Amino acid sequence: MLQGRLPLVLAAVFAVLAGVVAYLAIEKRSDDISEGWQPIKAIVADRDLAEGETLTRDNVSVGLVPKVLATKSVVTLEDMNRTPVFGRKLAVSMQKGDPLLWSHIHTKTGQQRLAEAVQSKGRAVSIRVSPESTVHHWIEPSDRIDIIGVFRDPRSREMVSMTLLQNVIVLATGRIGGRTNRRLLSEQDKSYNTVTLQLLPEGAEMMVLAQELGSLYLTLRNAEDNEITDLGSGKTTMQTLVTGERAKRISKTQAKIFKVEIIRGNKSEKQTVP
Repeated sequence: MLQGRLPLVLAAVFAVLAGVVAYLAIEKRSDDISEGWQPIKAIVADRDLAEGETLTRDNVSVGLVPKVLATKSVVTLEDMNRTPVFGRKLAVSMQKGDPLLWSHIHTKTGQQRLAEAVQSKGRAVSIRVSPESTVHHWIEPSDRIDIIGVFRDPRSREMVSMTLLQNVIVLATGRIGGRTNRRLLSEQDKSYNTVTLQLLPEGAEMMVLAQELGSLYLTLRNAEDNEITDLGSGKTTMQTLVTGERAKRISKTQAKIFKVEIIRGNKSEKQTVP
């Protein structure tokens, strides 16, 4: 009798063990999530603060921020005990309840951090931008971009556009650098009207003159695309727009390179655009 029931007994035992293992895995995952959302003590604004305002005990206090959001950019109570921020001025405005970030504080230390981000023989140069010229502010620090200039040709007097520089590293947008946790910033702080780029001295000279002579547009690259395209003396003029010859050539090239993702049920595949 026991021999006949043995497979059923073993199956029941394995089912119980599987249930225990699944339960323990779920409990561990739940504990990990709970730990990440445990609050830590950080410095927050007691009221709306204006750019340039001095930090005092009257306008900031200790608040609670989820641990998962509190990166090294957040000024915690423990940080305050080591490096007091009272008496220092804000580099950006803050809203009531916003956690204080190190990048919010206008100090020589903050300026040195940007200088440290500039590689040897590089130069940091800022250019004026708008939402339209920065992919509607999707460009962020550490992104790589190409720069297109739109000018009036001094000989023909017609408008031309051309790619000036390729694969340029973005150091900062406004006063937000690569170490800033953007998830903790207000929408107002995320907006910007300047972008700081890392260039060689010759490239910095080009950008300073180019923004005085015309308009600059920044095009966003894929994070893994570092290729420099040989464009020769190519440029877009009114004539190339009207004839459409260059547009046809570009469309054919794009059709060979770009792919779209097609999803059928639970399967997906990438195909070139016909």
